[in-house]
Amino acid sequence: MQGEAKLTDPTILKDLVPAPRAWHGPDLVEDDFKVVLPAECVAELEAIIAEQKQAPVPTLVLQPEHFQMDACRRLLAGVRDRLDSGLGFVILDRLPLERWRKQDVIDVYWLLASLLEVPVAQEWKGTMIYDVRWDGQGYGADTRAALTPEGLDMHNDSSMGEAPANYISLLCLKTAKFGGMSSLASAYAAHNYFLSEQPQLLQRLYQPFYRDKQEYQAPDANNWYPIFAAETGGLRIRFNQRVIRRGYQKTNRVLDQEGAAAVELLNNFLTDPAHRHDFWIEPGQVQILNNRSIVHGRTPYEDFTEPEQRRHLVRLWLRAGDRRQFRG
Repeated sequence: MQGEAKLTDPTILKDLVPAPRAWHGPDLVEDDFKVVLPAECVAELEAIIAEQKQAPVPTLVLQPEHFQMDACRRLLAGVRDRLDSGLGFVILDRLPLERWRKQDVIDVYWLLASLLEVPVAQEWKGTMIYDVRWDGQGYGADTRAALTPEGLDMHNDSSMGEAPANYISLLCLKTAKFGGMSSLASAYAAHNYFLSEQPQLLQRLYQPFYRDKQEYQAPDANNWYPIFAAETGGLRIRFNQRVIRRGYQKTNRVLDQEGAAAVELLNNFLTDPAHRHDFWIEPGQVQILNNRSIVHGRTPYEDFTEPEQRRHLVRLWLRAGDRRQFRG
């Protein structure tokens, strides 16, 4: 590893993790992860929208404690339990886009997500609310993949970052003309596989890998991180095969044989239909996932010609315990 990464003797999780944290996609049914937005929560959000019309303030300064949100708070407490101790993801169904203005939807979405943890910057320059959409223009290998119609490999958000989000939320406003199916997979299920079948390669996954320094990071950001790490309460995965391979290629580094084998085998496991869960996110639905234990991806899509009809998701990164800047 070129002497640039510090080799350590990490704490490795040595026990198999049972369901529901370790799951395989074909075993899941919709009722396992779909959470219906209750009427009392919708009523609280309607009241917030009415107040915003009377005395508006910018979305970024809205805080749940400034509003009556008891029902929503109970709902999100249950969601957090599912994220931390259950499957690690939920689909919140759904915000009524047909009767709320777009800005109203963004405001209440921000407040609901804030009941989990505080939203934080998603780029070094400080972007807090991130529009996941293609603008119809050309793009290249260094374009942030979420801003293209290309498929997304199974990954964690900011797997190369200094302070990845704890939770990721995606609000669907518009779907593509064709394609754009979402996929999720459990890091615990992958860890169980390596623990049982590939213990030597599991050791390597706990050692650092170099990552591509992408344009939305700070120029002096650290780029060496393990893929697996034991944390209080469980496991953290930092994985993106594309970012790892490009990091080595662009800097003329050589990924060791064990490291290359571990990355390929992990990617194969996470992308295998026997392990991942595929679904279509629909307008008004909110996908929330634990970014420490769930990886996600997306198939390519074809979009509409009209900009206002194009696929549009709104992403928030949630992370309590440090500053709200990108670097934590």
